[in-house]
Amino acid sequence: MQYFSYAGIGILIIIVQVLISPLISIAGVSPDFLLIFLVWVTIKEGQFVGEIAGFILGLTLDIVSSNFLGAHTLSKTAACFCIGYFFDRERTEQNIRNWPFLLLTLLAAVINNGLYYFLVTRGTAMSFAEFAFRYGAVGALYTVFIAIFPLLYWSRKRTY
Repeated sequence: MQYFSYAGIGILIIIVQVLISPLISIAGVSPDFLLIFLVWVTIKEGQFVGEIAGFILGLTLDIVSSNFLGAHTLSKTAACFCIGYFFDRERTEQNIRNWPFLLLTLLAAVINNGLYYFLVTRGTAMSFAEFAFRYGAVGALYTVFIAIFPLLYWSRKRTY
């Protein structure tokens, strides 16, 4: 039953990603709200669930945003695959509520942005340095900055 709630939250985040993300973009770089959610799901549920969620929600984002079909799917699935290696059932709450969440989000954002923009900008006249700085580093840092807000919320939440 909780997977249906994850799917519903994912659909809402995709709508926010498509509608609001372009409004808060800086120099064409926007945060990836869906990736933050996928990192949370992967840390909480494990690698396999994260990969499936990354594939399904990435494909949905590809269809909704009418971009290069399959680029979001591949990049989100690859990011969840790599983050899944850091899954530890005993330390799940600690990883979500502390700085490891931000580091894992940074790792996922670098993998996601690097793979996505490699596929999308292939064949353009953009140099590798411009590509790596503009889309890889800046986009990843912007996503991590946005991930601070859910981290602050989760860290204040008490469990009994």
